[in-house]
Amino acid sequence: GPQQTPIMSTTTTPTSTSVPRASGATAVAVLMMALAAVSHGSIFVRLADAHPFVVSAFRVGTAALIVVPLAVVLRRKELAALNARTLWASLGAGAFLALHFITWIASLGHTSIANSTVLVTLNPVWIAIATAAFTRRRPSGLVTASVGLSVAGCAVIAWGSAGGGAGSLVGDGLAVLGGIAAAGYLMMGRLARQRGISLLAYVALCYGGAAVLLWALVLALGLPVVGLGTVTYWAMIGMGVISQVIGHSGYNWALKLFNPAFIAVCLLGEPILASCLGLIYFGEAIPLATIAGAPLIMAGIYLGARAERS
Repeated sequence: GPQQTPIMSTTTTPTSTSVPRASGATAVAVLMMALAAVSHGSIFVRLADAHPFVVSAFRVGTAALIVVPLAVVLRRKELAALNARTLWASLGAGAFLALHFITWIASLGHTSIANSTVLVTLNPVWIAIATAAFTRRRPSGLVTASVGLSVAGCAVIAWGSAGGGAGSLVGDGLAVLGGIAAAGYLMMGRLARQRGISLLAYVALCYGGAAVLLWALVLALGLPVVGLGTVTYWAMIGMGVISQVIGHSGYNWALKLFNPAFIAVCLLGEPILASCLGLIYFGEAIPLATIAGAPLIMAGIYLGARAERS
């Protein structure tokens, strides 16, 4: 992990380099478990025959129904004593999470699982760029190389998607937007977790806030939420329990120990695992353009994480 996080560092929070060896090993194990859980999210989305906003609302709503009551019972005093900055950072993370799910889940209706998961994991690059912007420092050579490689990889994937029509390009664009929102989610979560809020209190505010926003959107648009198929309901519940409560909560637990760029690097296995799962479950072939462009994006993500860490 890095020695400091320029736009989010505090003087009282230990850096990841001070994490004991046992804690670091535990965190990596938790991250691997979270990776496996989150990678199944795209599979659940394909099984859920509902509007992307409804799928997003059910996913986060299911998670909120689990963690919010627990937090009210077990963390009531902590929640009541939170300062404004920690509260708004937690709720801000929830807003970014809601936007992430809206765009990413919608992308899966237009492009392949491989394309979507590769493009949505661009968040380390966005974190590196945001760090340079907030600190008003000239982008380093690593940041420039990171952006260049990532854009080149996106161009290769977009070229391949062009053969599938405008719909595929729209799906790719939505996945990129989902990655930007995910970067905001990780950065705001890091800010909140560094300020000492417990995991349960944080996820209750984050997931609860995201659920309120998403359900308000669903109800305002009058989208159907009843009469959906049994498989759809089970898939949405599975997303909430497995991908959100287990997967995302694992990431959020590690945010107190590690920089968001380091966690984002750990997520590089998601496109590979999700693409393999799509091939196994649905026989969905990985596009050749994605196979060609993904290594460029992965290299860009790696350089972006290194730049953010330094």
